[in-house]
Amino acid sequence: MSLPSLLLVDDSDAILALERAILSGHYALNTASNGKEALEKVNRVQPAAILLDLSMPEMDGDEVLKRLKADPITSPIPVIIISSEVSRAEACLELGAELFLAKPFRADELLSAVENALANARRRARQGSMALLRLTVGGLEFAIPLDAVRQVILQPATRPLPLGPGYISEFFELRGQPVCVLDLARRLEVAHQETVEERKLVILEIDGLQLALSVDAVQDPEEYQSSDIERRDRVGGAEHGQLRDTPMGMLRAGDRSVPIFDPRAFATQELLREAVHVLRPAGVERSA
Repeated sequence: MSLPSLLLVDDSDAILALERAILSGHYALNTASNGKEALEKVNRVQPAAILLDLSMPEMDGDEVLKRLKADPITSPIPVIIISSEVSRAEACLELGAELFLAKPFRADELLSAVENALANARRRARQGSMALLRLTVGGLEFAIPLDAVRQVILQPATRPLPLGPGYISEFFELRGQPVCVLDLARRLEVAHQETVEERKLVILEIDGLQLALSVDAVQDPEEYQSSDIERRDRVGGAEHGQLRDTPMGMLRAGDRSVPIFDPRAFATQELLREAVHVLRPAGVERSA
C-alpha cells in the first residue's frame, strides 16, 4: 500500500530539509518553495495534506490557503500552517486551516500535527459517505442508497396486476406477501437489454411497503466517499426519461456521472398502498 502524499511548502531550504527528515518513511513527500509553485503542484500531486508557510515570495501562504479553500476540488485537503508568525494563527484558522504549528517545532509535534490533520480529514470523509447499489437497465446506469435495499433475486414467475400504470403491471409472492414489480425499463422509457430470465429484481422497502425493481444487471454494493458524490436537487437530461428531474445526486464514476435516485421517486406511496390493498385479500385466500 502506498504512503499518503504530503506537499511541503516553505521558502526556507533548511525548514524543508528538517520536515523531510522528520516525515520521510512515514509519507511520500513533495516540496514547493513558494505559494505559486504550490498551487501549480497541488492538482498534479493530489496530496493528502499540505504543510504551508505564511511569508513567502510571489504569493503568501494565506493567499494560497484562500485559493485552496475556494476550489471545491482542493478544499477538502487539510492544510497545516507552519509559521513563526503566531499572531496570524487565528486568521488562518478562520480561513479554513486545519492546524497552526509554530516554528520552531519538535519532531513529535510535527508528526502529531500531520497525523491529527489526516485523521480529521478521514472522519469528515466518512461522515459524508454513502453506500450505494449500482444498477443497469436498458443501457442506462444509476444508483440507489443501499439502506433501502432488502435483497436481490433472480426474476421469478409473476402474475398480472389487476390495476396500476403500465410500468407496474405484475406481482409475485415473497414469503407469503404480495410484492409489486416495477419495470424500470418502462418507467425510464427504454428497452431491456436482457431477457426476462436473466433480469434481476431488487427488493426495496419504501415507507414500510415492499417494491421490486426489475433491472438488467446489478453490481456489488460499495461505499463511496463524499468526494465521489455531487449532491444536487435537480439534474436535467432526457436520458433519464420520466425521472429526469428527481435524482438526489450524481456519483462520479471514472469519466462519467451516474445519477443517484431516491427509491421513492419510482412510485408514490399512495400507488403502492393501493396496489397492495388490492392484492392482499387474494394472497390471503390462496394461502388459506
